[in-house]
Amino acid sequence: MSRAGEVALGVIGTILNVILLVIVTFSVVAVGNADPVELKQVFEEQMAADATMTPEDIAMVNDAFDVILDVFGIVGWVLVVTLLISVILSIIAVVKVSKNKSPKTAGILFIFAGLLSGILLLAPILFYIAAIMCFVRKTPVHDEQDPYYNNEVHQPQQPL
Repeated sequence: MSRAGEVALGVIGTILNVILLVIVTFSVVAVGNADPVELKQVFEEQMAADATMTPEDIAMVNDAFDVILDVFGIVGWVLVVTLLISVILSIIAVVKVSKNKSPKTAGILFIFAGLLSGILLLAPILFYIAAIMCFVRKTPVHDEQDPYYNNEVHQPQQPL
């Protein structure tokens, strides 16, 4: 049985995941390498230009700015790792389903890859559809009592 649909959905989802992984990795590295003092000064200048901000509000936002940068770095690297695991699982699932060895295992791997790559993105939706297809589509079983079934080739014969 051809599993071209599952393979196509898995490959497209994997490519989208790799693109997202590259974008998130570059973002985390860029924020990690940025000078926090310079970022804070630019941020303060923009807040000072806003007439509705009081000096107390600016001081409160400045205190939270350092925490936000630290949290973004930690959460960003966690996101990079989960996306990397998702890409690896999806590649394994595509290989398993393309060889038609174990579509059930590939379906489970697609589900885990979808869970790790996000909730409302396109890649997980493609992974979930591929997983459903892996679970629902069954390989055809031929009855050996069927007179049109050839045991040597395992293909149905043409009627005589």
